[in-house]
Amino acid sequence: MRLHVCFTLAICLSTLQSALVSGSPAETVKQVQQIIAHRGASSDRPENTLAAFRQAIRLKATAIEIDVRTSKDGELFLLHDAKLDRTTNGKGLASELTMPQLKQLDAGAWFKEEYRGERIPTLAEALEVCRGKIDVLLDLKEQGSAYAEAVAKTVREHGDPQHTIVGVRSVEQARLFRKLLPQSPQLGFIPSPETIDTFAKAGVETIRLWPRWLVDESLVPKVHRLGVKLHLNGSTGKPEEIIPLLQHKPDWLLVDDVATLMATLKEHQQNGKISAKLDQLIDKTGGPALVPGISRPNAVSFLNRDYKMLALPEELQGQPRYLFDGGSGNRVEITFKKPAVVFAAFEYNNTGAWSFPQGRSPMDHGWRLLSTDAYRGSSNDRLKDKPHFASIYYCEFKAEQTLSGLPPWWLCLAITDLKSANQISGFKAGTSGPVKIQPTFSYEAEATRARPLQVPEFKNSQQWSEWQAEQRRAFQQQLVFPYRGKIEIAPVGEDVDRGTFRQREFAVTNDGQRIFRFFRLSPQAEPQQTLPTIVCFMGHGKVSQILEDRNSYQHACAARFAEQGYLVYAMENVGMEPGVDQHHELDHLLRLDGFSWYGLLFAHQQILLQHVFADQQVNTKKVGVTGVSTGGLLALSAAAFEPRVAATSVQGIFGSMRVSFIRDRHRHCHCGAIPGLLPQFDLPEMALLVTPRPLHISNAVSDGFSPAEAKRCIKLIAPLYEQAGGETPEFSEPPGRHEYAFEEALQFFTKTIGKPE
Repeated sequence: MRLHVCFTLAICLSTLQSALVSGSPAETVKQVQQIIAHRGASSDRPENTLAAFRQAIRLKATAIEIDVRTSKDGELFLLHDAKLDRTTNGKGLASELTMPQLKQLDAGAWFKEEYRGERIPTLAEALEVCRGKIDVLLDLKEQGSAYAEAVAKTVREHGDPQHTIVGVRSVEQARLFRKLLPQSPQLGFIPSPETIDTFAKAGVETIRLWPRWLVDESLVPKVHRLGVKLHLNGSTGKPEEIIPLLQHKPDWLLVDDVATLMATLKEHQQNGKISAKLDQLIDKTGGPALVPGISRPNAVSFLNRDYKMLALPEELQGQPRYLFDGGSGNRVEITFKKPAVVFAAFEYNNTGAWSFPQGRSPMDHGWRLLSTDAYRGSSNDRLKDKPHFASIYYCEFKAEQTLSGLPPWWLCLAITDLKSANQISGFKAGTSGPVKIQPTFSYEAEATRARPLQVPEFKNSQQWSEWQAEQRRAFQQQLVFPYRGKIEIAPVGEDVDRGTFRQREFAVTNDGQRIFRFFRLSPQAEPQQTLPTIVCFMGHGKVSQILEDRNSYQHACAARFAEQGYLVYAMENVGMEPGVDQHHELDHLLRLDGFSWYGLLFAHQQILLQHVFADQQVNTKKVGVTGVSTGGLLALSAAAFEPRVAATSVQGIFGSMRVSFIRDRHRHCHCGAIPGLLPQFDLPEMALLVTPRPLHISNAVSDGFSPAEAKRCIKLIAPLYEQAGGETPEFSEPPGRHEYAFEEALQFFTKTIGKPE
């Protein structure tokens, strides 16, 4: 159940704005019924130890979460990882040791020397320490009825079933524990948002939603509507992490740092008075999430950054303000229902992000200087080894006027009525007010404006086929790099034994000079018949990410398909060979001639596909292509321009390139701005070159390539896809970030090209 902090911040704070639920700070804090210490007070003590549990009790947490495993001799003990290496002085799998052997290990010194001598506790020991003092949440690390019965027996004999919460990962497990421990409440560790209903119908009282799922605005209302409680995970307990979670009115919160969470909840509750003050002045707000707060030294500056206020004028301390995500200040809109004054810091660095457009000063926009060099924060606290300060400005707003058009980065220091503003030194009533500046023509808005599909009307399938053939010729001429020499392919070295399959490297040369390489992954035994084949294209990174590294965002997808018995080809991206990444240099070299790094990849994929379809072991009617990110684009283009490809799984990139690489250009590699691609070969148009063949699209819930944008484009092309005789492309939105969804792809290929026999 550990939640990585940086990931939580990125997802909770940057992408949940539109999903936030209304509620005063006092209401949202009161809603929290359980404060759960993750593996005990794991920020203060070594996790899953009796010391951590006792500390959680001292801090007045209402529950602890523990991880339950079985030793070699059948004893139940507590350890999160399957291996001993991280949190003990032991090595290897914990399940291979008996309980006496586990008890000999030190489970505390890894955390701090003062905890040397802490031992791995048994479940019975933990339950006895907690009984009558704190609830216990069981994270069950194993399955099976024997394991479940042993857990239930230990709870009945050493704990309190009414105060033992069973974390269940399946409906079957929930039903089993309802029989074994009928008095114990259950928390559903649901595998995906789609299973909320089934867990609720099975009688699970509380549902855990991962913060990364909350971009789907329907999930929290669904949980509340079903009458079950909402559990959310945090880690640090800090305001920048917890305040956005509180907007969803969770019933349970889990963190590592209980003391910090307690302080955050207390302060947030006190901010209820601040919220009431702001509500008296403000009619409505728009843009990013705005959270009430107060200005004071050491207060958090922005929701999505761990920046703090260090120094500000005394008159502004304790004043009500709004917090929002740093970088989203240009989208903040506040409409006032009564006269009000806003105090703010601008121009805190010279990047332009803290400045108004066109190099204009705050005063050009109607703001007036309150105090020079008066605010200091931790984000830009030093300049040339000296303390660095920003000037503070103020602006008066009348009823029905709206604050808007500010820089991406600015700091709201106070929002007050005129009476309070008059008490602040440097403020002069009647000297300020918003000034509308004539906007500059936006080339970005022009480049990203919605356009109709670049597809003519068709009366019959013959016209579809003719248009597709014409598009393929145009793509070849405009975008594919033209190698002028003789292309040859030869194996390199010997086969590598990968256990269930063999791996062979091939080098591709142009007039004897190597241009790229690919790999062939084949079953150990010579097949008696041709095989369904999958071609895996890699994204940014190294080819090892599709061949070996299961922990990478590409999850060794090529190797995993080979383990399923498919014949697999995996292409390495030129410029991303082992060593220094040179793809930007290649991109730069080719652009003046109208080509790009992607033009090389398009050429290489065509060479590879010709080889694949000439392979005597390939079932040429059952060839699929797939990849994530750059690999997803290559899979889509491969299917679009090679009609023999039977099925395509495009992951982590689908949507208009105008959105991905123009509007969101700062989030993605600039190599994706492929010269000549638009408007003719935007991804929706490219997908229409795949029809009527099956197409699967997957953008994970928290992918930087938005699932919403993918769904918008699928909706756009669906009628035409069907008109050409195909079925609407499948779409999956798995949990996670920018990564390959193997199970979804495997299911798609099993259905479309079949499984090897």
